[in-house]
Amino acid sequence: MLWITVGADIKSLRDMFGADLEEMDEDALADVARVGTDKPKKRGGILIRFRSKKVMNHNTITHESDHAAIEIFDYCGCRIGVDNQEPFTYLAGWIADCCEQVKTGKFKDE
Repeated sequence: MLWITVGADIKSLRDMFGADLEEMDEDALADVARVGTDKPKKRGGILIRFRSKKVMNHNTITHESDHAAIEIFDYCGCRIGVDNQEPFTYLAGWIADCCEQVKTGKFKDE
């Protein structure tokens, strides 16, 4: 699962993902964390947190999408290399597109 939040408070996030979820660094515009939840059913995945929609520019979305893709690759035991770029770049692009959908509020029916 991929969860993307904008301006979510830590209390709500901890209620969903557990008390171990750390607060974002004070200076961070966004961050990525591996998380799990039991609500509404047990699932694990990646959480991308953006401080606000204002910080969701191409640079920040690309940066956090790459972090999220690396976390997913690590979880799957995949590697990124010169001879194995396509899966990573497609995944990072998909994550960036999901972030853009959250930013604009225009969601694709997929």
